[in-house]
Amino acid sequence: MPRKFFRRLTPSRHRIVNQPFLRPVAQFLGDPNLWHLNRRSVSGGVALGLFLAFIPLPGQMLIAAVGAIAMRVNIALAVALVWTTNPLTIPPLLWLAYQVGALLTGASLDPPTGEQGAMSIGYAMSQLPVIWLPLGVGLVTLSFVSALIGFATIRLLWRLNIAAHKRRRQAQRRQRLRQARSNQRH
Repeated sequence: MPRKFFRRLTPSRHRIVNQPFLRPVAQFLGDPNLWHLNRRSVSGGVALGLFLAFIPLPGQMLIAAVGAIAMRVNIALAVALVWTTNPLTIPPLLWLAYQVGALLTGASLDPPTGEQGAMSIGYAMSQLPVIWLPLGVGLVTLSFVSALIGFATIRLLWRLNIAAHKRRRQAQRRQRLRQARSNQRH
C-alpha cells in the first residue's frame, strides 16, 4: 500500500516536533494534517516539492515547509522533494531549462558560451541579461510541468493500488466462499 511506502520514507511527526531548534514553530508542525499519508496530502506534498525544486531560490526547504503548512499537505515529502535538484543535478537542469525557455521565447537554442566553448558560472552570471528570460521561462515551465506530472502520477498510482487491493480482497472472499461451499458438500 502507498501509505506504508511513504511512512517508511518520512520521519514521524513526534520526532520532528521534539527537535529543540524547532520549538518556536512546533505549534504549526504539530498539526496532524501535515503528516497524514492520504492521497490528497501525499500528492499535494509531491507537487509542492517538485514545483519548488525547479525554482532556484535560497531557502527552498523553508519555503517548502511554509507552503506545506499553508496548503496543509505532507510537509516531509514537500521538503524532501526539494532535493530533487541538488549540486549534481543543477547544471543539466539549467541547460534543459534554457532549452525549453529558448523554444518558448524564440531565443537562440545555443546559450552564449565563454572562451573555448565552456559555460562557467562566472561567464553565465555575466550573460544573465541575455539568458535570464529563456532561463526563467524554462525554469517556471519545468516547475509547473513537474508538479503536474508528480501530482497526477501519485493520484493515479494511489488509485491503481486501491483498485488492486479491492480486487485482492474480492478474490480472497470468493476463495473463502468456495472453500465454505466445498466444506458443506463434504
